[in-house]
Amino acid sequence: MDLSGHHDMIRDTVRRFAREHLRPHAAQWDRERRFPREALAELAKMGLAGVAIPEEWGGAGMDHTSLAIVIEEIAAGEGATSTIVQVNNLAAGILLGYGDAAQKARWLKPLARGQLLGAFALTEPHTGSDASAITTRAERCEGGWRLNGVKQFITSGKNADLAIVFAVTDRAAGKKGISAFIVPTRTSGYVVARIENKSGQHASDTAQILFDNCIVPPEHLLGEPGIGYRIALANLESGRVNVAAQSVGMAQSALEAALAYARERRTFGKPLIEHQAVNFRLADMATQIEAGRRLYLHAARLRDAGQPCLKEASMAKLFASEMAEK
Repeated sequence: MDLSGHHDMIRDTVRRFAREHLRPHAAQWDRERRFPREALAELAKMGLAGVAIPEEWGGAGMDHTSLAIVIEEIAAGEGATSTIVQVNNLAAGILLGYGDAAQKARWLKPLARGQLLGAFALTEPHTGSDASAITTRAERCEGGWRLNGVKQFITSGKNADLAIVFAVTDRAAGKKGISAFIVPTRTSGYVVARIENKSGQHASDTAQILFDNCIVPPEHLLGEPGIGYRIALANLESGRVNVAAQSVGMAQSALEAALAYARERRTFGKPLIEHQAVNFRLADMATQIEAGRRLYLHAARLRDAGQPCLKEASMAKLFASEMAEK
């Protein structure tokens, strides 16, 4: 599964940036819980805030394979930054697919250019990411829609400028009663209730968001009422591919750290890397990483070809995330 010259160039460019401008700061940003605004601005200048968004809407005009490669290389430099970039591209992709011309001009262009930062608000405390079971409500009111409910584990929930929020607009319609809204985070009633104390990726905020009589105008509804479930499912596919790519990038950094240590550390008069048992373990790591990379690239290419890839994306995410943890 050879990459095109274009994809190789993207990988080399992002890898160089990540190694020079992300990796040297990763430990400090994580320790200080510092949101990487400066790095995100530089990545945006490279077109990476909207990788697969057409140029007419402010993006780089590349494909989903390119986006996955970008996420892998950023993750190899600093994991939290890759999560932020990944979610912003997800929000931009939703606006591209379901926003009208006015919404794209107002929200998509600045998202794709990195002038605004996006969040994706689907998950809830008692339902996880089961879109069909969400309880956040959106009711018609004077001035538009009134949102009430709680969203959980929202990446960039505090630092984002806007969130794509999923809420029930028709309780009797089941899955067909869910709608999606563009909610600027400065809207009254958008409340950052808690920042999660995670075990890693501290430079990326993961928030619980409370919607307390949060009113958005009617033009902030994405598409027609009732298509929110379709929007959520269509974009979880892309998210799984990119989580797999992110996992591969983190695992690649772990392998490189292990190789450096094995060359430096000496036991019984020679470097660790010259011990056969250590070589076996390093070879297993490299093999698993390459397998994860091939899985996510296969899923991304199916997506670029317009073919269904939910199974392949899910397999890639499962394998790569468990592999990275090991």
